Amino acid sequence: TPSSTPAQIIITPTDRELRMGGGPYLVPVSINNASRVSTMSLTITYDPAVLRVQSVQEGTFMRQGAATASFTPKIDAVAGRVDITVARIGDQVGASGAGLIASLSITAVGQGNSLIQVSGVAMGPEGVPIQVQFSPVTVTVR
Repeated sequence: TPSSTPAQIIITPTDRELRMGGGPYLVPVSINNASRVSTMSLTITYDPAVLRVQSVQEGTFMRQGAATASFTPKIDAVAGRVDITVARIGDQVGASGAGLIASLSITAVGQGNSLIQVSGVAMGPEGVPIQVQFSPVTVTVR
């Protein structure tokens, strides 16, 4: 039975206040309360006039239980968006609980505020959609 509490995907920047030309700053993307996640497609959006994503590192969450996982990040610096697809290969179990999905390495390129938002879908081993909630976060560049 699906749990009544949806999984939460949260963004927790190491700093909410960034300095112009400073960084790179780490922005972890984590999941809580997950239940049997096999594949995940996430889109992270931000203001490209304020932030630049330098790179995306894979987290350990989808590899729990020594699973093999594919991790495909795509950065669109002009649009201010990062697409991440991560899938457990030949998976029957899914990843559950809490953990790190990915970390973004960002630099501050302009002054002002940027909302960092996540949207996307997650599915279980049988291709069943998993309910996911997303919490946006705002960072400020001075």
